[in-house]
Amino acid sequence: MGGGTGGIILANELRMKLSGENKIILVERNYEHAFAPSFLWLMTGDRSPEKITKPLHRLIRPGVELLHAEVTHIDISNRCVTTSKEDISFDYLVIALGAKLAPDLVPGLSDAAYSFYDFHETKKLRKALDEFNSGKIAVVVSSLPYKCPGAPHEAAMLIADYFRRRGIRLKVDIHLYTPEPQPMPVAGPKLGEAVTQMLQSKGNSFYQTI
Repeated sequence: MGGGTGGIILANELRMKLSGENKIILVERNYEHAFAPSFLWLMTGDRSPEKITKPLHRLIRPGVELLHAEVTHIDISNRCVTTSKEDISFDYLVIALGAKLAPDLVPGLSDAAYSFYDFHETKKLRKALDEFNSGKIAVVVSSLPYKCPGAPHEAAMLIADYFRRRGIRLKVDIHLYTPEPQPMPVAGPKLGEAVTQMLQSKGNSFYQTI
């Protein structure tokens, strides 16, 4: 279940390693796969939507069955998955559905902010940056843990370079807010300090929030 990067790779690997007698079904609700590591470059216009998306059926190996459907229920006892199109019985089940963003849990957030963790939201952010000519931009890590530890720091630096290319960097203040004691603590203190210096070299401000 789940046709993201993990689900696609695993389905393809299983197809290579298992005999044709073994049936492999990949369940995914989307028809296209968007490559998430390129979302930040889409944000700054260094990638186009067409360059980072591909029909899902073109990414899976022959012999992997693709079902475009929504997973609605998992019955472990009876080894059955209910989808919006049909029920699927299984011998082994892999759950690779990923994390679902839920901005509506914070009242007003969807109308006041953008996310570069979502393909469609990133396209909106791209348009917003194009129309932004002066003022303050806040890149916010609201809580820990969060998806992809390096993304907010890279985003702040890419945004700074984007406005520098437009010739209006001095008109834009970019601030990174995070509850981390330093950037990317999962990478260790030395790399965290290096990231802090890189942020500051771009003219970005780093704040630790509590």
